[in-house]
Amino acid sequence: MGRGKRLGALLGTITLAASLAACGGNALGSGEGIQLSDLEKMRDDYVGSWELSSAEFENMTITEDDYAEFASLGMHVTLDLDDSGALLVDAFGEQDEGSWEIADEDTLSLTLGSDTVDVPFEDGELTLTYDGETMVFEKVSDEPNMDRDPAENSGDGLAEQIQNMDETLEEEGLDDGSQDAEELDQTVSAGGPESLADLLSDEWILQTQLYVATVTITDELDVVVCDDEMARIVIDGIGYDAEGDTGYHLVIENRSDTDYLVSNITTTLDGEDVWMNATLGAPVRAGETVEGFFYFEQDEGLSVTPESSCDFILGLYDADESLLGFYEVSL
Repeated sequence: MGRGKRLGALLGTITLAASLAACGGNALGSGEGIQLSDLEKMRDDYVGSWELSSAEFENMTITEDDYAEFASLGMHVTLDLDDSGALLVDAFGEQDEGSWEIADEDTLSLTLGSDTVDVPFEDGELTLTYDGETMVFEKVSDEPNMDRDPAENSGDGLAEQIQNMDETLEEEGLDDGSQDAEELDQTVSAGGPESLADLLSDEWILQTQLYVATVTITDELDVVVCDDEMARIVIDGIGYDAEGDTGYHLVIENRSDTDYLVSNITTTLDGEDVWMNATLGAPVRAGETVEGFFYFEQDEGLSVTPESSCDFILGLYDADESLLGFYEVSL
């Protein structure tokens, strides 16, 4: 059963600024019996780059293994703290600047705008807790990267999926034998997508829907992946497309005011990582409902049946390639 995964709680709407309440951090040197000079000697313990390692939210848990899946795609959440007290937050390429200071011998205070939160330091970890939600950071470098390029954390896995989908859909358009194949061929031959914005164009949305129209459902399912303010996604069947690739048929309702692409971020089939050979790319206009097909390449020996064990994470990406949210699915 799918479990909703929301990034809103993960450092706010991708940054700490929106999620931290003004909870009144302690002033530097306020720890009882601790002298300022003693605290300043601890600065080297904190200066550097910190990366999210795990998190606990109201409706889900991000384990170290879960986060490692994102990190393997180049997607990271980091805190950079320099020796001047400057703070840089970067969550999947979205950045915000603030400041930090030592509250006492076991606590930092992080500030963004008017919001401040105390963050305990124990066993080499910073633990940020707000409203019952907890994020744990581990130090990965003693050298902060205050000029961090957002591309370092935004991930490059989607680009490979886009290329894979482009090649496959072009093949479908040429060979599927449908009455719309000629129109689809003309659209594809004019040039494949070069960006995520291209995938949200009218032409590519048409191509995607023409492709999904070739799918034959063989086994019905009723798996609700998510049902929140961003989307309602239901896996309603297993089927095969015109090339014989099997996969999962989805119905996707975009409940937001933003166009986005639904794509698989990670994929495991029967215990094997098959992300490179499993593709979902479903563009959805704001307020609209579409069908999508998450297919597995038979040429690579992959096949989906009702008995298959499949785990994957779906991500919602806008035209600027920002990750709006993600959902974990276990079938």
